[in-house]
Amino acid sequence: MEEHKILKIIKESEHLPPIPKNFGEILRMLLEPVEYDIDQCVENFLRFPQLGEALIKIVNHNANLSREIESVKDAINYLGAQRSRIIAVAYVTRLLLPDREDRSKIISNKKYWRHCLGTAIAAYLIAEETKLTDKEKIFTYGLVHDIGITVMNICLPEHLDKILELQKKGLHQIVAEKSALGGMTHGEVGMWLCKQWNLPDELAEIVCYHHTPLLARNYINEVYIMHLADSISTDFYEALLGTETTFVYADKIRESLNLDKEFINEISKRLPSEINKLNRKIKF
Repeated sequence: MEEHKILKIIKESEHLPPIPKNFGEILRMLLEPVEYDIDQCVENFLRFPQLGEALIKIVNHNANLSREIESVKDAINYLGAQRSRIIAVAYVTRLLLPDREDRSKIISNKKYWRHCLGTAIAAYLIAEETKLTDKEKIFTYGLVHDIGITVMNICLPEHLDKILELQKKGLHQIVAEKSALGGMTHGEVGMWLCKQWNLPDELAEIVCYHHTPLLARNYINEVYIMHLADSISTDFYEALLGTETTFVYADKIRESLNLDKEFINEISKRLPSEINKLNRKIKF
């Protein structure tokens, strides 16, 4: 896969923000808060100064403290590992959704960010109900599950527009992607990027197979939950855009997770208000 022409275009693109590989180490540490060394974690943050500044900014903006937080260590100690992790992943995701004119003529960065938030929230609620995986962790992964799409928006906007046009003509998303990308999918692009940034294998698997869950061989519960969460959030997001994506396995996955349609409908009803609430909290 490494030599695929699409990946070469992405690697040679001047538009992809440089994300230091130690971001993967930061995320790994924060995913295992019982074992992580706070000083080592801070050292990794200091190698990625923009991320540390974002963490401090979020704390000072949202917390009602008697004094301003000035150091990364104080920010992590105040937030705890879970919230620090969410902010770190949200920051990197937002780097791929910059506040400027969208390169794609069809995709809206701001609306797509809301889809990422919606997927994260839905995944959290499903995990909370099923008890099949850590709900805080799966929430974090939900923020970055579609990293392949966001990278294509930056580096391959014409390819992304072609995919969306093919979908409008009735092609399934995965078929349209393979046609426009020479056999690749946004999941495979995202998995490649996860490996480039040294992100956890679990996340790479979710990113790769969240549209084709029955192909996954590892982290099955997490992949299934993300597939279902993505389908719920996509309904909300595509209502904003007027497009349509088919989730062939949604009902089958829902049944395998032992969830009824009423529970899914309840999540759908909650999403708009929950997305607005979360969007106000995670501002950079």
